[in-house]
Amino acid sequence: MPKLIVLFHAADGAAAALAENAAAGARGVRFTEVDVRALGDTESSGGERQRRLESADQLRDYDGVAVACSGDKVPKELSRLFDDLERAPAKSFVNTVFTLVGPEQATLLTRVVRLGAILVSPPPGADEPGARAAAAGARAAKVVAWIRHAQSHEQHDHEHHHHHDQHPPA
Repeated sequence: MPKLIVLFHAADGAAAALAENAAAGARGVRFTEVDVRALGDTESSGGERQRRLESADQLRDYDGVAVACSGDKVPKELSRLFDDLERAPAKSFVNTVFTLVGPEQATLLTRVVRLGAILVSPPPGADEPGARAAAAGARAAKVVAWIRHAQSHEQHDHEHHHHHDQHPPA
């Protein structure tokens, strides 16, 4: 089952709202498992603690990552996360789908590109931030599903060819 994680800075209520919209859009894509995690430590406006991302290593368990950011500046927790991701072994995220939710973040775009990840932009058309976030989440989830499907065929083809390599024709 394709897995997508939506990240947001915990102290930013607008980013949390964008993250929830992106998650709702992704959940609308059949068979997609979606998790939402906060970066940083704070409580929601209702007094509930958000589930936190404990480490960058956890992202290896996901096929897709949506990052919700509401402003022009990259929060220090998000910057530290990308520092950790950039220290990961080369090709760690080469088949991972990333989407950025919120105002255009040239800095984050550059950092995703440096990871070698697959960057999926929000589809055109939705101008309202919540609707745009939902559309971005849904689009990222669809691309994640396509890539997982394609990888399953590659694995099958590899096993098929490997089998023939072991038993040459007589």
